Amino acid sequence: MEDRIIAKLSIQLSANRAIIDRYEQTIQEVETTLNDIESRLTTLKSICSALTKENEALTLKTDDLENRLRCNNIRIIDLPEKVEGSQPTSFIEIFLKETFGATAEAFPTPPVVDRAHRIATPRKRQDDPPCPFIARMHHFQTKESILKLAREAGSLLFRGTEVHIYPDYSAEVSKKRAAYFTVKSQLRNAGFTYRMFFPAKLQVTDKHGQKLTFPSPGEVSTFLANNLPGTSLTPTALL
Repeated sequence: MEDRIIAKLSIQLSANRAIIDRYEQTIQEVETTLNDIESRLTTLKSICSALTKENEALTLKTDDLENRLRCNNIRIIDLPEKVEGSQPTSFIEIFLKETFGATAEAFPTPPVVDRAHRIATPRKRQDDPPCPFIARMHHFQTKESILKLAREAGSLLFRGTEVHIYPDYSAEVSKKRAAYFTVKSQLRNAGFTYRMFFPAKLQVTDKHGQKLTFPSPGEVSTFLANNLPGTSLTPTALL
């Protein structure tokens, strides 16, 4: 009886040993696989980090190239739809004469326009704002003269409609500059003068004539909070 029990247990132990050996081999294979995966993940993280930096650099370069291609463009906002007719490039001369009036003498000869077109922005309703109008001037100086006249005029009217003329920037730069809209309104209401520098920095002239440059709207808000009437801090406290 004892021998039979021992023999039966020995068979069972041998079977269990075989199972354990298989599990041990499987575990070793899993460990090897996991080590290989960990090594690959480390390599992939390094590659991903390098590609992220490269992508950021390429994105900045692409955005810079796009803005350089737009450097001769002007963007006209709120120009009534279809007023340019079938010859948008020829329309620019008429637009400048009617908009600037006597100051159009700044253009003794008709401005050379390479291209002009509407931006294809979907208009869901009839009362939606007109699509922006883009004109590429052949000469950079002409574009600068137009922008200068627009700044000096303050408000512009074309056939009874108020229009606005801006430089033409990439979507990324336009988004960054648009973020200053609220703080610029607050600066005007508080009596501060300012200038926007490319790509999106705001230079503010304080009450002492000191020029301060801010790289973000948040810093402009802090400046306003510390320099409005009733605050004890002075502009120099921000330097």
